[in-house]
Amino acid sequence: MILKSYAKINLFLNIVNKRDDGFHNIETFFQFISLYDEISFSKSTDRFIKFSSNNKLLSDKENLCIDAASLLRDYVDKKNKLGVSINLKKNIPIGGGLGGGSSNAATVLLGLNKLWKCNLKKDDLVDLGKNLGSDVPVFIEGFSAFGQDIGTSLKRYDYIKKKKFFVIVNPNIYSSSKIMYNEYEINDCIKHINLDNMHLNIGFNSFENLLCEKYPEIVEILGILRKNGNGAISGSGSCLYSIFDDENSALNTIKLIPRKYQTYIVHSLNRI
Repeated sequence: MILKSYAKINLFLNIVNKRDDGFHNIETFFQFISLYDEISFSKSTDRFIKFSSNNKLLSDKENLCIDAASLLRDYVDKKNKLGVSINLKKNIPIGGGLGGGSSNAATVLLGLNKLWKCNLKKDDLVDLGKNLGSDVPVFIEGFSAFGQDIGTSLKRYDYIKKKKFFVIVNPNIYSSSKIMYNEYEINDCIKHINLDNMHLNIGFNSFENLLCEKYPEIVEILGILRKNGNGAISGSGSCLYSIFDDENSALNTIKLIPRKYQTYIVHSLNRI
């Protein structure tokens, strides 16, 4: 079994407040894009969960794919007799705010639910996914959505009706979501973004000032993108994006990005 594990961008990310449990309430919009990893599953004759990848930065002992497989097996197979070999072909930048790790975890849960014939309902997988990360549920649900609370309360919504194209720029910076949330200081004056006013807030990201203070590369790329249309940061960084109505405009903009940065041209998806 080979499954595609798609990326997302946040059309906006608004941090509302810090919760008593240490997490943050947010308002965001998860928009899927056509950039994806590939995950291959092979049934194993033994009871081990094995992992391999083309990306040497990923440990073959600890990662979200292994965590997801272990979590599902513990849930359905108390004797841990089920085994699998998982191979991840990584295309989505790691630590780039595109949800690659969460997408991988969700894809493993969905894939192994079929391979191991667990017959769990999607709601069950969503509940399991919440233990792996706040972004995992939206990838299990498989639709672009407005997210609230810690990002797990989702409202299905097709904001982009007609296909849009995105220039994605990877500044080759690993940005830790945990560190970014820990360093972020809540402002006294909090704005709220919802489905009614989100068109006025596309590209807003609460982390922008903090990321620009930390990384001059992000300042440089944002300047280029905004000078030639629009530019924003996805998630807690570090990848940036620009939105276009047609592919030619995206192609013209990507030529302006210094070659030291990795770039992609992708398009919007409302379902994965």
